[in-house]
Amino acid sequence: MATLYLTEQYSLVKIEGEALRVQPSGQRTGQVVRVPLNKVEQVIIFGEVTFTTPALHALLERRIPVHYLTAHGRSRGSLLADWGKNSGLRLAQYALAGDSARSFAVARQCIAGKLLNMRTLVLRYARTREEASILEEAGEQIRRCLRELARLEPPTDTNDRMHGLGPLLGLEGSASAAYYNSFNQILKGTWNFPGRVKRPPTDPINALLSFGYTVLTNQIVSMVHSIGLDPGLGVLHQPGFGKPALALDLIENFRAIIIDSTVITLINTGQIKADDFAEDLGAFRMNDTTRRTFLEKLEGRLNEEIRHPHFGYKVSYRRSIELQARLFAKYAQGEISDYPPFTVR
Repeated sequence: MATLYLTEQYSLVKIEGEALRVQPSGQRTGQVVRVPLNKVEQVIIFGEVTFTTPALHALLERRIPVHYLTAHGRSRGSLLADWGKNSGLRLAQYALAGDSARSFAVARQCIAGKLLNMRTLVLRYARTREEASILEEAGEQIRRCLRELARLEPPTDTNDRMHGLGPLLGLEGSASAAYYNSFNQILKGTWNFPGRVKRPPTDPINALLSFGYTVLTNQIVSMVHSIGLDPGLGVLHQPGFGKPALALDLIENFRAIIIDSTVITLINTGQIKADDFAEDLGAFRMNDTTRRTFLEKLEGRLNEEIRHPHFGYKVSYRRSIELQARLFAKYAQGEISDYPPFTVR
């Protein structure tokens, strides 16, 4: 099962038997594509693509989510099937969010996994660079933050959850700054990365990172919803109108090893170049060809198999994210005593 990405503007999607029929705009010449429904796990739409009502009904009947993004990758919303029947799981999730000690423990693991994987990435590249001082220092700074993270105690005031998260977020910020500051030593060629800039992305690297994070977050929304969890209620990220807080919590362990790794590979192998982007009012956007290249590489990364750090068997990165959501569900329901982060070596 795979993700169906629809990037061709003004294309039309209909249902045809047990398949989706994707045809280009009447003003364009192009090949009609048939995609069997049993091969589709979710659909991600970029920009102006028209779905007929029967096609949407066919997807909803099969509980296949549809995510709508702008042509440049900004999330607009998702079309999801009805909630699952496990209301007890969501009640356990809400209880976890209200338990400052337990939610602090999960939030700390979200950050610990993020920092461990960032450190793994920079040290991998440090071993292949002749001048690796900045990478080594970044790894050391992240290690110091991890030590401080392990020493933090959960908040004693159950009504002041945000104050308890403050030290966690401070250590995350310090480690992330060191990590992103090392990117110029990781990237080959004449690329210049000024540091992480989110809205709007002021350079091609930030454009790629933001696009990748948005796409992966939407996929995680689908996973947590299919399990029966509420995507809008997390433990690290605060809930907000339309904010997928739980998906944002879960993506932390996977940012570096999936999105950042994909971006670095595309840049260092020359598959993406500086002239593949256009600047519009200070924001950088990739062209259609580059977007498709990125999505193909991302799918390849998500389907790549590794040995799971907790279960010991081989799974894809996509399956690993789902397993992480299920571990969160088990912890919320009290079936396991600790919530382990997902880390790689």
